[in-house]
Amino acid sequence: MTTKRTVRITIDTSRLFIVLRGTSTRFWCQQCATEVDMVPVESAAELVQVDALTFQHLLDREEFHRSQPGAPVRICLNSLLKSIQKKSLEGGFDNSSGIPTVED
Repeated sequence: MTTKRTVRITIDTSRLFIVLRGTSTRFWCQQCATEVDMVPVESAAELVQVDALTFQHLLDREEFHRSQPGAPVRICLNSLLKSIQKKSLEGGFDNSSGIPTVED
């Protein structure tokens, strides 16, 4: 009598984001209730590897923490990275490119 063997392979991946200090600024994030690095919208779009228009769609749908009204819009890196990690775990990324998928 033969026995069946099952082999489970788990692949753990991670991403490394390097944000140049010149593009990020320390601001108070109301939602995080702490001082965090915030980046301009253009830099945030580069981090998630999408164009500015696609990132604008993401801004409308995602709960990114933003700078206070009346100031230039900046995105909280903590909320941006948490969203990227969540989408990655949920499979909300394009498998070929690793960028968030956006449905209209």
